[in-house]
Amino acid sequence: MQIIIAKSAGFCFGVRRALELVEAALNAEEKSPIFSLGPLIHNPTVVKGLEAKGLHVVNQIEEVPEGRVVIRSHGVGPGIYQYAKEKNLEVIDATCPFVKNVHQLAVLLKKEGYQLIIIGEREHAEVKGVLDSAAGEALIVSSPTELEQMNLELKVGIISQTTQDINNFQQIVCQIVKRTKECRVFNTICLATSKRQQEVAELSKQVDLVIVVGGKNSANTCRLAEIAANNGTLTYHVESAAELQTDWFQDKKVVGITAGASTPDSQINAVVEKIKSLGGIISD
Repeated sequence: MQIIIAKSAGFCFGVRRALELVEAALNAEEKSPIFSLGPLIHNPTVVKGLEAKGLHVVNQIEEVPEGRVVIRSHGVGPGIYQYAKEKNLEVIDATCPFVKNVHQLAVLLKKEGYQLIIIGEREHAEVKGVLDSAAGEALIVSSPTELEQMNLELKVGIISQTTQDINNFQQIVCQIVKRTKECRVFNTICLATSKRQQEVAELSKQVDLVIVVGGKNSANTCRLAEIAANNGTLTYHVESAAELQTDWFQDKKVVGITAGASTPDSQINAVVEKIKSLGGIISD
């Protein structure tokens, strides 16, 4: 049984940067408590490891009594920064630079008089933060069908959640263009996300089975599993090697492995080793 591992599987730049910032803060001589506003990344195993080292995860900024607060890679709106300033909290800003760019574009488009449309998931932390930067004045669209029920103005500006599927983005944009007179579009899907999606699309055509490794609460990881499955390839999304089942691999000649942007090498390697123990051989 051959094993093919996607070249870009695992941590992206933004996640790696966030983890490095938090690890440095935890190891610093400064011993004031550190709070993360929501899980730092969408990977339960990594988050538990950080909690064991002293990182406290809270859901609301009001839950932070003192010390340092981490703004995770998904970013937040301006109100959070203002609250932290008023309460004399030290901010460790781990917002991904690509996400910051989406916030800046949201503000720009609103300022220039465009009806703002955010292509993404309404309940995702990144989308909520961008919406806050736009003072709550934006339409959030997750699918072309959802768009049918929305009233569009003649002048529309479009941005996207950085982990969106490029095909879904294109379909929604095409529908919007048909209904407006002026449409300004920024493709803010990050390159790392696009690359992983392209790789899994190609990988799924070459294998009998795809294993996607990463948090079940990770949007970009779930998207990889969706893309592989939509290509008609048997696909399983796991968070750890312990979830792998022997019968998945029976009569399989080629297995593909990829992982989301918040998946550490240790989790990927553990999955690879488990499949090797079942007779898998890594492809050169």
